[in-house]
Amino acid sequence: MKGATFYLCLLLFLLVACTRANNPGAFNGELIEVETASGAAETGTQEQTIQAVFDQDFLIQPILQGETSTRFPQYDPIEADDFILQLNGILYEKAYELLDTVGSQPTTYLCDYRTTYQSALLTSFRYEYYTYQFPAAHGLTACSGVTIDWEREEILPLRAFFCEHPIWKEIVNDRMRDYLFQEEIALFDIAAFEGVTEDQTFYLTETAFVLVFPPYLYTPGVLGVLEIPVAFTDVATYLREAYLPILLPETDLTENETGESDG
Repeated sequence: MKGATFYLCLLLFLLVACTRANNPGAFNGELIEVETASGAAETGTQEQTIQAVFDQDFLIQPILQGETSTRFPQYDPIEADDFILQLNGILYEKAYELLDTVGSQPTTYLCDYRTTYQSALLTSFRYEYYTYQFPAAHGLTACSGVTIDWEREEILPLRAFFCEHPIWKEIVNDRMRDYLFQEEIALFDIAAFEGVTEDQTFYLTETAFVLVFPPYLYTPGVLGVLEIPVAFTDVATYLREAYLPILLPETDLTENETGESDG
């Protein structure tokens, strides 16, 4: 079903292009929002629409009906380069990464996104998920992020923003522990908090990296997803020179010494 949805999405993009032939987008990176929704789980029906304006609020159907609803970003594929086409596939797959198509389907699967950071060089998206499997007592929430470097044409891991010296992880971990203490967030065991992982989930805001940890890893499920902001200013010394003026444009590069060259 995911494959069929993807190809239907591309077909609809082409149909939209026909109506926009006299008024093309200014550049290949024009953002288009995509909404997908299915009916009751037992019918297996699915409808998909592409629209430029989308109601921000989810209309959540009764859980016993069964519902699959996703919203995710796509960039205009008309005359797009290979990176845009590849990126669209990644953004599509990200919307469905928690949907189990092999095992039993969740009674409810919801995914939404928002743009949390946008500049000429970087774009960051935050995905939010909700899944419910009948007859569980409650559903589960999750969160993930995608951060794009348009100049390098890459999806960036967290480590890409920092110098090669591993001390940056210690600094970030210390800032996260400070945040947990200041906000009085109760962990199962503060000593068990390992901090930054190799494939750390994160996204950008205008002022911070936000590191994401799933429910039950360090905190009770009732608290939902654990999201810890680490301000750019707190780690400025360890940022790569390529990203320092982007994330902190007011920083005086002559007075700030980065921890390591870009390498």
